[in-house]
Amino acid sequence: MARKSKRMIAAEQAVPLSGNIYNVAIYVRLSIEDKYYKNGTDSLATQEEMALEYMKDKADMKLYKVYSDNGETGSNFERQGFQDMMYDVYNGKVNCIIVKDLSRFGREYIEMGDYLEKIFPLIGVRFIAINDHYDNNVTSFDISVPIKNIINTLYAKDLSKKSAAALRIKQQNGEFIGTYAAYGYTKSKEDKHKIVVDEETAPVVKMIFEWKAQGLSYASIGRKLYDMGIMPPCRYRYDKGILKDKRYSDIVFWSQRTLKTILENEVYIGNMVQGRRKSRFFDGMNEIRVDKQNWSVVKHTHEPIISQELFDKVQKQLAQTRERYFENLGKYDKVSNKENIFKTKVACGDCGTPLTRYKNAGKENKKKIFYSYICPRHALYPNQCNFLSISEKDLKEIVMSSIKMQMSYLSDMEIMFLNIAGSKEVKKKQADLTRAISDSLANISYIRTSRIRIASDLAKGLICDEEFNTIKNEFDKQLRAETEKLDGIRKKRDKFDKIISAPKWISELKKYHDSKILTKDMVEAFIEKIIIYPDKRIEIMWTYSDNQFELMSLIRGGEEIA
Repeated sequence: MARKSKRMIAAEQAVPLSGNIYNVAIYVRLSIEDKYYKNGTDSLATQEEMALEYMKDKADMKLYKVYSDNGETGSNFERQGFQDMMYDVYNGKVNCIIVKDLSRFGREYIEMGDYLEKIFPLIGVRFIAINDHYDNNVTSFDISVPIKNIINTLYAKDLSKKSAAALRIKQQNGEFIGTYAAYGYTKSKEDKHKIVVDEETAPVVKMIFEWKAQGLSYASIGRKLYDMGIMPPCRYRYDKGILKDKRYSDIVFWSQRTLKTILENEVYIGNMVQGRRKSRFFDGMNEIRVDKQNWSVVKHTHEPIISQELFDKVQKQLAQTRERYFENLGKYDKVSNKENIFKTKVACGDCGTPLTRYKNAGKENKKKIFYSYICPRHALYPNQCNFLSISEKDLKEIVMSSIKMQMSYLSDMEIMFLNIAGSKEVKKKQADLTRAISDSLANISYIRTSRIRIASDLAKGLICDEEFNTIKNEFDKQLRAETEKLDGIRKKRDKFDKIISAPKWISELKKYHDSKILTKDMVEAFIEKIIIYPDKRIEIMWTYSDNQFELMSLIRGGEEIA
């Protein structure tokens, strides 16, 4: 069969490289600039809709998956969605990529040129940029593509500077540039750079300020709002469809940080406060906090929710509270400041909240310090959690006793593990598995190299399309089988590695055998998590529990070593 020309392929509207159907990956990306300064025309949904519309009348295309990166710079290819897509491409699951335009795929022109000129043609992947009218299976590569990519790279840098400058000017003019307005306000429907009072939430803000002015604590205010069924800001925005992340759907409690943020915000007296954080769009720099003296504050830009008098009264109370806090912060430092060895390890068994260590002095002897662990959820909302507290002293005694029991148990296990790990059968099997992994990796490398070689042969006209498709399909089948085989071998070897390494980690734990005092190092070595229930019942999750169960299964014959 004669090899088809590029023109014949174009006339047939791009016959698939493999089989009758293209497995299509739609790639969409919302840039960092778009995330903060968008008008909706380039949203992820819009890009996806455009690609689906393009595919609608293409009988040879079938959607495999939509891959997305939200708020990611196009100046490099270290993006999770992009990496996931390329993993599926290299594993033969995708053989066609569709993007809205070249800039969505990337703006780093050198690496992008490698993908378009070398990688995609060699592995037989069709690439389509809709708005740029580029299809590597219809139109041969031309100089306009890298030129567009160079322009995109320069555009990204220029846009970053211009966007930052434009945003600074808007801030200085008192225009709102945020994603959503502060709780109590909403964006104006007539002008998105203005905020107006939200009649639904403004009364809540007034109550919060009035309660604080009356001397109520954050905990008391939070309980009042919860009892009234008023949702915190993030949940309110989720319910209104402003926030899409489902993690906000279950939040019902008001945190101290949320209340503090509201009570300190000048926005409620009519001042526009912005520029609390900054980032560099093009470089992808993470957001950082800006010192208060460098914030952008423009007075009297919108209708206030509370009076200046009420705001000043609350600020005075907050300042006094801060002073008392810092006075008490080091009050007992000279007496005692013991390390919190259970930090991040203890959690409430009733509500799941991480426990907080509480420091207090004795009633008669102020120089004697006591520590206990309390549940912050119970402290704020007593009706929502039954956990009260547990003394650090009691907790240490229980944990130390449990660790000693574990050491005795592990000493007995070590002998059994040594016998198994030292057996000829285990060592031979481990060597066989290591050799099998090496052979499998070599096979995979050979198959991938062969796939690239036949793509090169096709491009040079040494084989025809039919021969290429037949050979490539066979290689793809071999690659899938070899990859599955490799995964299975690795899992088996991991189990044997655990057997060999068991005496080592047991020995590491045994070094604490003669310890009389529980230390932070011991807690880290032995304990993953400690769950404490209201009745003082304690559940300890050990760091080596998974290894222990698997190894005991082997010892007891639950799984053959062969």
